Amino acid sequence: MAWQDELNRLRASMARDYSPLLADFNERRNLLENYAGNLDIASLLEQMNATLLDDAGRIIVKRSWEYDFDDDDVADDESDEEIVYLLFWYDGSPVELEVRIGIDEDDAGYIIIQDEEIDDEPEEIQEALLDAFRDIADIDDDADDDDDDDDDD
Repeated sequence: MAWQDELNRLRASMARDYSPLLADFNERRNLLENYAGNLDIASLLEQMNATLLDDAGRIIVKRSWEYDFDDDDVADDESDEEIVYLLFWYDGSPVELEVRIGIDEDDAGYIIIQDEEIDDEPEEIQEALLDAFRDIADIDDDADDDDDDDDDD
């Protein structure tokens, strides 16, 4: 059949031209998945959801290379591949705490929590998540400091 022959020729051409490119994409995506998995962001967000929101929130994971058919937004023109973790809940209106994990051109990983880039040290990630939650929930972090001041009286 001519149709099937043409499809097979096209497949062979694609394999020759695109296989190295696809292999590079897959290698970078695997590197990113491993980096993100080692950070354990999903677990930290699940703990926040359970403890702070009584499991009323939802954890959403988006990968930049997976097309979201339900998303009405036009895809960004960014070439970075990222994994985005969202802790989503309703507090009278929809609220999100966003964590973006990516790797740059030099295969160095980065973490951005609510538009603030941070180091990948576990304590810094935890502190940044708590600070982001406090900001979103408009909780004053100085409340504990005020209690300490009362002890001086």
